Amino acid sequence: AYTYMKRFTIYNTWVGAIVGAVPPVMGWTAATGGSFMDIEAMLLGSLLYLWQMPHFFALSYMHRVDYARGGFAMVPCLEEDGEKTASLIVRYAWYLSAVPFVATATQVTSSMFALEGIALNAYALSVAHKFQRERTNANARKVFLTSLWYLPSLLMLFLIHSKNWDEEKDEEDAIASFLSNQMKMIRNKGRELCVHEAVVPRISKGSDACPVTVASRQSRSVVKKASASVHETADTVANKNPSPSD
Repeated sequence: AYTYMKRFTIYNTWVGAIVGAVPPVMGWTAATGGSFMDIEAMLLGSLLYLWQMPHFFALSYMHRVDYARGGFAMVPCLEEDGEKTASLIVRYAWYLSAVPFVATATQVTSSMFALEGIALNAYALSVAHKFQRERTNANARKVFLTSLWYLPSLLMLFLIHSKNWDEEKDEEDAIASFLSNQMKMIRNKGRELCVHEAVVPRISKGSDACPVTVASRQSRSVVKKASASVHETADTVANKNPSPSD
């Protein structure tokens, strides 16, 4: 449907953004045993959906002549001055800037994610507003290039400051063990560079001052308990009803 819509309506970009946001959410639910309705999954999906708007609107503006020649119905192809395109880029850049605050407010991440997100989003917003003031290919390219490093940077901060990293892993799971160890190393390095750690003294009982905490994730443990319960019930039923051969 998304590919078919490209030649008939500008809303192909919004529909395509859904297509782009779904696979990472599927990966998250598969890796954690959680639900796509979990707040973490919804935040991840929202982040990926919103990010695609400045990314693709800037790209389509740079190549609006080529899109028009190909018969594609893109927003920049249907206007001469790029005002609507610029307005959309700025609007979704503002929406993106709210994600770290929502993640912090819902206790998915520590407050440091919101704080560090301000720096990332301030730059992204400045680039978007510059394009709105001067709608040139050069400024559109800056928006596009910013989007390329913005997404991995924000996702890395999301991971580092997550309160839901699953530290419960099977001893024989080498991949999980490796990822967990790498995660701890990255977080420790981050603490060494954290201004908050340097300025605020350590609180009682030797705890770290920086509010970067990673707690045990519940969804996978719930799945494991449910699976164990099913196996236990099956074993009980089998013991009460031995096979005829016995």
